[in-house]
Amino acid sequence: LVEPAATNICKQSEDFSTTWKPLNATITTNDTTAPDGNATADLFSDDINNTAHRVSQSGLSVTSGQSYTFSVYAKYESRQYLQLTFNSAHFSATQYATFDLINGTVSGQADSTAQIIDIGNGWYRCIYTASCTVTTSSFAFLILSNSATGRDPVYVGDGSGVYIWGAQVETGPIATSYIPTTTASVTRNKDDINLTSASSLIGQTEGTLYLEVDWRLASGTNQWLLSVSDGGNTNRVIIYNSGVALNMFAAANNATLTNQGESSSGYSGIQKIAFAYKTDDFELYRNGSSISSDTSGSLAALATLTDIDLGQAYDASLQANMHIRAVAIYPTRLSDAEAIALTTL
Repeated sequence: LVEPAATNICKQSEDFSTTWKPLNATITTNDTTAPDGNATADLFSDDINNTAHRVSQSGLSVTSGQSYTFSVYAKYESRQYLQLTFNSAHFSATQYATFDLINGTVSGQADSTAQIIDIGNGWYRCIYTASCTVTTSSFAFLILSNSATGRDPVYVGDGSGVYIWGAQVETGPIATSYIPTTTASVTRNKDDINLTSASSLIGQTEGTLYLEVDWRLASGTNQWLLSVSDGGNTNRVIIYNSGVALNMFAAANNATLTNQGESSSGYSGIQKIAFAYKTDDFELYRNGSSISSDTSGSLAALATLTDIDLGQAYDASLQANMHIRAVAIYPTRLSDAEAIALTTL
């Protein structure tokens, strides 16, 4: 897993009886075993009133135009649905997501994106992303129980509940791995996977880069997946995702030789990708097919490539933010048949 630095601005991520404020609800702390194996998951139960039942946290700072991702681990106890939303004064009022904790599905999300991930033992990671419309220091985010899938979860409660644990709020469109907090926000350092002095492993006049990844939602996010370079940006060969397209890129002596690919908006799950390069012969493959080719561009001016960066750029930025399952670097340009066989799922 190669991730950028991230900060969980949510406080008391595992204790919903402290910084959090219940409304028409009860929090029973440490009521069951959490996903990490400790008995730290809380039970969030509704009361008997005909109203919304929620637990929320407020007083945090957000910036207009920035996307934020809210995630929490949840498990069915006796209430089927859980809803995540942000304060409508700071985000669009139509932004919300409702998670079905029995069937593992998600609905809603009119002006947002959401995912539900089955992590086993009845637990799901519920993830909700939306864009902020106001810069404020009074931002609030809410967890609501629900009797159905609608936007406004007003219903007569009966004491039913949902187990919750591991709340996280972070900038960006992807929920990164869980960062526990107590009384303050916590930052996780970025991952940095780099091999220098590796010129003997890299095809200098021709070659093929290959990797297999478990694709994660990354709309609008620039992610470098695999690259070889001179240690800077003057000479490099790269597989990267621009946020809208999976691209192959090559530059020699700071002159771009190729930079093209296909839309990545529909990608999900396992992706096998290869970029074969040689003078006047650049080709990008995905899941057993050629998706882009370029027959113009000379590598004659290419300086010695010395560095390999896995899931990041040459300057340890633009992390892939996904699991990289396999990687290979070939010192020759594989044939079409070889590249297609290599990338076939």
